[in-house]
Amino acid sequence: MKKVFSHLITLLFISVMMSGCDFVQNANPEIEPSFNGNSSVIYKKVLVEDYTGHKCGNCPAAADVLKTLESQYAGKIVPMAIHAGFFATVNTSYPTDFRTTAGNAYDSQFGISAAGNPNGLINRAVTSGGFIKSYSVWGSEISQQITEVAKFQVKIMNNYNAGSSSVNTDITVKSLANNNGLYKLVVLLTEDSVIAEQLDYRISSGSQLVPNYEFNHVLRGAINSEWGDAIFTTAANLNDSVVKSYPNFIINPAFRARKCHVVAYVYDADPSSPTYYEVLQVEEAEVE
Repeated sequence: MKKVFSHLITLLFISVMMSGCDFVQNANPEIEPSFNGNSSVIYKKVLVEDYTGHKCGNCPAAADVLKTLESQYAGKIVPMAIHAGFFATVNTSYPTDFRTTAGNAYDSQFGISAAGNPNGLINRAVTSGGFIKSYSVWGSEISQQITEVAKFQVKIMNNYNAGSSSVNTDITVKSLANNNGLYKLVVLLTEDSVIAEQLDYRISSGSQLVPNYEFNHVLRGAINSEWGDAIFTTAANLNDSVVKSYPNFIINPAFRARKCHVVAYVYDADPSSPTYYEVLQVEEAEVE
């Protein structure tokens, strides 16, 4: 009888303790892959790059299309807004500078602003017409990409230190097939819900300058470098796995860590490959 009573007291104590505490299972869970309804096959996610600028009056329409696609293809795309070129330059009316070294490099490499904004890249895949895609076809391009079986799986684990405003990022890349070639990993930082000025040609009367426009998925810079680190240099066999760690990356105090994401993608980095630059898998995870 004493044993039974003792057990009851213990259970009561545990119950009281648990009711007074917050239970955190995992502040930064592993990213769930896209299965497209088939739990045995992992499919590609899609990096959608929106090349934009606050002085581009047609760009808010493209941003709205991307927002709709993000909802339509929830969990299957990773959006990123890249401010570069003439429309991203600053003056007294447009003082907020969203340009980055990485964004400028991508814009120059793919010739986006030279072709005119708004335009974008869909997994940096070359289909009819080349790399650059008008926002009117982003949806159809995405629908094709997400049906492709993934060659790689990417997982992100973040550990944010509020005291030092730094994040430790561990990226695991697993080969899902026998892949030959050179593959690199790029790790970037983006930020949501940034309020600043934006020109919008859709406004029919009065000033077309919106002083409190909300920008999302803003590229803030590279955590490793704009063209990344080599992870497989000649071949990647089935189930080969690589872990890359990026410790103590300092978040700019002007950015809000709770609105930031780490974006990581693997791409074909072999200049002789017909799919050179194509993004083969992408993921994102909240910083905190």
